Amino acid sequence: MKTLTALVSEFPSERTDPPDEWIKADKFRGNVKARLAQAVGVTQFGVNHVTLAPGNWSSLRHWHESEDEFVYVLDGELTLVDENGAHVLAAGSCAGFPAGAANAHHLQNRSDAPATFLVVGTRKVGRETVHYPDESLPPQNLTRDAMGRRVAVSGQ
Repeated sequence: MKTLTALVSEFPSERTDPPDEWIKADKFRGNVKARLAQAVGVTQFGVNHVTLAPGNWSSLRHWHESEDEFVYVLDGELTLVDENGAHVLAAGSCAGFPAGAANAHHLQNRSDAPATFLVVGTRKVGRETVHYPDESLPPQNLTRDAMGRRVAVSGQ
């Protein structure tokens, strides 16, 4: 099998511009994400290179029943908001969120400059449940195919 390599700058990236009907859509506009693991054929875990614009969030605050998450700050300053409060993460800082731990979390860019981080997470084939305790959403079920891609999302 051929080894796939590339510079991060060569990976396809996506700009987040959600429709207005998304919950807190304004918190995600202008974020940029490159799916690194997917681009090199890795399917059992994901690695995304994400840049948050000033004032933006990485996601709604959430936790996973069956998937681990890990974040590593590459550049800038981010604020991790979880069940224990707000924690400033500078370049070189990391945090982890074990599957099943009800510690809802997300990153916020409260600075005046873009901030970049890596997020690594399990890509469990089959059904996974994600909880969003700050929102009026039931737990969300997502289904991943054999390649680790989300193929369905639904509320319970």
